[in-house]
Amino acid sequence: MSPQRPALLHEDSAWTYAELSADIARLAQALSELGVRAGDRVGYLGPNHPAYLQTFFAAGLLGAIFVPLNHRLSASELVYVVQDAGCLVVVYGAESSALVEEVRARTRVREWVAAGSVDGAQRLLGELLAGAPSDVVDLPVGLDDLCFLIYTSGTTGQPKGVMLTHGNVTWNALNYLSTTDFRTDDVTLAIAPLFRAGGWGVTLLPTLQKGGTVVLVSDFDPAGVLELIARHRVTTLFGGPELLTALPRTPEWISTDLSSIRFVISGGDVVHESLIRAYQDRGLAFLQGYGLTEAGPMALMLDEQDALRKLGSAGRPPLFVDVRIARGDLSTAEAGEVGEILVRGPNVMRGYWRRPEDSEAALVQGWLRTGDAGRMDEEGYVYVIDRLKHAFVSHGQTVFPAVVERALTDHAAVAEAAVVVANDERAGQVGAAYVVLADRAHATAAELLAHCRERLAWHQVPASIEFREALPKNAAGKVVKSRLAAGAPGG
Repeated sequence: MSPQRPALLHEDSAWTYAELSADIARLAQALSELGVRAGDRVGYLGPNHPAYLQTFFAAGLLGAIFVPLNHRLSASELVYVVQDAGCLVVVYGAESSALVEEVRARTRVREWVAAGSVDGAQRLLGELLAGAPSDVVDLPVGLDDLCFLIYTSGTTGQPKGVMLTHGNVTWNALNYLSTTDFRTDDVTLAIAPLFRAGGWGVTLLPTLQKGGTVVLVSDFDPAGVLELIARHRVTTLFGGPELLTALPRTPEWISTDLSSIRFVISGGDVVHESLIRAYQDRGLAFLQGYGLTEAGPMALMLDEQDALRKLGSAGRPPLFVDVRIARGDLSTAEAGEVGEILVRGPNVMRGYWRRPEDSEAALVQGWLRTGDAGRMDEEGYVYVIDRLKHAFVSHGQTVFPAVVERALTDHAAVAEAAVVVANDERAGQVGAAYVVLADRAHATAAELLAHCRERLAWHQVPASIEFREALPKNAAGKVVKSRLAAGAPGG
């Protein structure tokens, strides 16, 4: 529809839609020559790179299943994911060559293809593309065929492969187009890592579906990101609160021309009012939502007009999604009642790869059980509270650690907080808080406990606060609470 329009920009390189399509066709031919067939798994390992997109679309043309691999994993973690997925071919960036050398002999991958200049590489992507014809591969690929195999972070066990079909991916894009003002002349900044569903599904694929331009960022550098926004007249961007918080803290934030931006989308965690106001003070529309890999990822969206009126809410479902709050017996909860968030729609995954029991437990009566606790108000706005499994009972009352963590991070001196369960001889279970202070900030445990008492019910106030230089996190950036719990009082 728009062959001469710019499709992809990365550093000093640019592709029109026609040029990107030709590269994808050549790569599909090359993968076919390597033996890739419909249903085979093709992986990509490395930071965001044009070859990431080329490999994804080329695999799709063949009816193969694309597996975005987290390049921040350890060698043993990567071996597990690659073996579980059964990857036939893995394309990797030059930055991940050392990791590939560690895992190559421990996997059954047929071909490792280097997307950059790598000494000793078995195959180079550039050579494959140079020798491949540009004839478009025309194979039958339907909406029910698998498109993605995206692995969960595995904070409480081995990662699970989420099976997303071409239909799931397409309907997810339509969900964003139904709630968000994407345009054909949009320029989106792709800063979120592509090994996560949000990196693809929030702005990247919807922008390409509208014929807009993707500016791909390999490494997140706040000052560099601001420079790209001004240079390319970026109109949209997506990132988690951690990424988006870093931009206003950059000295260049005030002087950078941000007038081209129409909206910023945040997801992955509850957004604090101070972050919303930081963007609104620059005249930027700040949108936020809730999603999960199993939903492709979108389930809820809060628009700009309600960002402060419904502070703390993740919004309402888009046109093609149903969301309800359920009690333990799966009956629908009343307005304001806390229960499990259930999601239904054509964007919801087929199931977990080679895990029929986990799939059966997650997909019940046509609904996806998210495992997240939440409540819905009288207007249909959903408030996400915490993971159900993180809740504990203290003094006979249910406590959600995320509620306590948000209260702690509302303190100006606190950069991060995590709350785990500890045992108390008199109270039974209590909360033990671990806090990382912001740079050059000072606070005492007594001060933070007093802060909590002003904002929380008495049974929610943590029994102890311990300061840490950093919180233990996995390769996906999520806090590993089991490592904190082991050191908690009574743990």
